[in-house]
Amino acid sequence: MIIELRGVEFTNKGAELMLHAIMGFIRDRLPEAVFVMDRGARVPLDKLKQHNIQVKLNGRRFSRFGKFVPRLVRRKFRYILDQEIDIVMDGSGFAFGDQWGSAYAERRLGANIVKWKQQGKKIILLPQAFGPFQDPRLKEVMKRILLHTDLVFARELQSYHYLKEIAPESRCMLAPDFTNLVKGQAPTDFDKNLHQVAVIPNYKMIEKTDQYAAYFSFLLRAIREVAALGLRPYFLIHEGEKDRRIAEMVNGYLLTPIPIVSNDDPVKIKGIIASAYFVICSRFHGAVSALSQAIPCLVTSWSHKYEMLLHEYGFEEGLIENLDDPVSLRELIRRMADPECNQLISGKLATSSEKQKVRSMEMWEVVFNAINQ
Repeated sequence: MIIELRGVEFTNKGAELMLHAIMGFIRDRLPEAVFVMDRGARVPLDKLKQHNIQVKLNGRRFSRFGKFVPRLVRRKFRYILDQEIDIVMDGSGFAFGDQWGSAYAERRLGANIVKWKQQGKKIILLPQAFGPFQDPRLKEVMKRILLHTDLVFARELQSYHYLKEIAPESRCMLAPDFTNLVKGQAPTDFDKNLHQVAVIPNYKMIEKTDQYAAYFSFLLRAIREVAALGLRPYFLIHEGEKDRRIAEMVNGYLLTPIPIVSNDDPVKIKGIIASAYFVICSRFHGAVSALSQAIPCLVTSWSHKYEMLLHEYGFEEGLIENLDDPVSLRELIRRMADPECNQLISGKLATSSEKQKVRSMEMWEVVFNAINQ
């Protein structure tokens, strides 16, 4: 069985965590499965080799040439043709909605999905955020996608409603983000006594909103409030250089710059988050990693997926609704820092987390049933 993975990569640590989760669960149940991906800037060849993932021969010229190369030779050099793929599994965190546009959806799935179904492939969209869909052209692309997929999982109710508005007859289901099942492991040299409150920035808070100055001011205030309470804040980088630049710019305005922590392994990043006293987060999978490990987490938002995530975990009060409200921010941080309150929140999140993990396990059972049909 050859499975193509789409929407996952190695730069965004949330996307890479999803890749680890997908491969781990499938290899446990289907150890002979072969995984294949498109190579690219975020999917370099050395990473594919490291994780034993084959390379898809993509593009008309390469595919045409590949047909004349014997299968045994192609496999020796780790190349797979499109027509050899049995299952297309999309693990995009958030790629289909007005914020990304119709051309993006067409490129991601729309342009090939009819051909893939004609070839007999099974197509599964794993839990992710969707919508909204106001653009008529995007609606057309999404309806084509939805009507040609075997399974579509929306991560939360708002995304589910967006999908059903476009294609009521499509096979859409609800399931949470499945990285909640991945166990984190902090690096052995990480000192949690020196790194107590993780601050996870996100450049999309600037690119996807008109709150450039407000976001920087928010980060500065949050760090100063944490430090004033005698705790040790630090930046934790969840995706690449753009997030790091935000951290460096904020540090430039602090009298005492705070540490900037990064790690190439998303499992270790999740382990670092597990060691935090609490987290101030602008990255979706950073928030999932905190909430699913019962770590209190304050969350900023540029999409409905953040609000809905907090709702799933019964922790709506963790949302930072107004970046320009220093009074509310101070009160929230003091609540997170108070030992008794922190413990109560952690206990509440632990209960919610167990429920979400059960739902994720149920989702995988549905996926394996579809694969084995």
